[in-house]
Amino acid sequence: MSVTGNGLDLSYGSILRVRRIDEEAGRVWFDRRDGASGWLGGPLVDTVEAGQILYIPDQVNDDDPVRVLSEEDWLIRGGDVATVSLISEDGSTAVLELNGRHQTFAQREPEPFVKGQTIAVDSDGRPGLVLSSKPIDRFGRAEDDLDPASFIHTPGDVTLDDFGGSSVLVERALELARVALDPGQRLREIGVNPVKGILFSGPSGTGKTHLARVLSKELGTRFYLIDGPEIVNKWVGESEQRLRALFQHAEEHAPAIIFFDEIDSIVTSRGDDASEHSGRLVGQFLTALDGFKASQGVLVIASTNLPGALDTALLRPGRLTFKLEFDGSPSPEDRLKILRASARKVRGSEHADWDVLVKATEGWSAAELAMIWTEAGILAVVDKRDELCTEDITAGLVRAARNRDVSRRQERQA
Repeated sequence: MSVTGNGLDLSYGSILRVRRIDEEAGRVWFDRRDGASGWLGGPLVDTVEAGQILYIPDQVNDDDPVRVLSEEDWLIRGGDVATVSLISEDGSTAVLELNGRHQTFAQREPEPFVKGQTIAVDSDGRPGLVLSSKPIDRFGRAEDDLDPASFIHTPGDVTLDDFGGSSVLVERALELARVALDPGQRLREIGVNPVKGILFSGPSGTGKTHLARVLSKELGTRFYLIDGPEIVNKWVGESEQRLRALFQHAEEHAPAIIFFDEIDSIVTSRGDDASEHSGRLVGQFLTALDGFKASQGVLVIASTNLPGALDTALLRPGRLTFKLEFDGSPSPEDRLKILRASARKVRGSEHADWDVLVKATEGWSAAELAMIWTEAGILAVVDKRDELCTEDITAGLVRAARNRDVSRRQERQA
């Protein structure tokens, strides 16, 4: 199929919006994203409609025809990470590509674009900081010895009964996870945006990792546990390929939950003080998150106790859209639930005075509450018994309180 035009340069993956169709003249009038307008002729007059977004390749043929895109493809948005895919022959323009979307920009001076660079997109939709001299590979596997399966963990013998926190929080998390991993992807059928990611935020010890494990066990998924500091220390250089290999492995072994613990160590906010390495880590993570489809049966959950340190691009719609906050100071009702849940398998816990425990633990986190049973158990073992007594639980409370005070004092001094 041949396409004629009015002389505007339409090579290298031009994207156009159809403004109107003049059937009598045989022309399709269009607008480009750079503000230019023009017309195209030929068979397009009979095949397109006003308002459609079209991708016009540099060579229109059966292998690479004119394609109709979605409204989302009209703009590459701020916070995205794009790759320089082409430079025009005269060097005046560059084409940036993001997940199959293309946009043409004028070549900049100084520091002109180079094919293959990975570029951060500024809030105004214009290309900004160069994150890497190499493209982020969304499709190839890592050519090294990293086995993504090494991050698969067994959730363990956990159930919803083991998580004693807020019932509202649990119900919301379970609702989102079930919808995200729905085999029928009914959200897509309805026509609304899918659930791809959830952010768990709250102080340490509030049960964020525990709930992620519970969700995986409850829904029967594979559970990938990614420790943030481990990635930062280990994934250097070609780390974008390794991260993509992780997402691809999860897609191939769906349904799966990928849980990033301490996500703030990977995607801290980019700014003037951020290092190039930090910028690359942010870029590679955002690209991997954008590159997978919700229909693949993968849900990303990330946790942080420093939500203010996260790059804002991570939190925009389509990424970690849904935020669940874990309370560092559970209510008396929630403390009772946590104490009972953490003692569910503890022999002798029926000797506990629940009212006393609840009143004595105001402001305690879930992890701190669970330490009561550990300390009580230590006393029972030292006394060569295989279940707790009332004295063990009372002393366990005292010891756990002492440990908590020491920990809080060290935190203040740090």
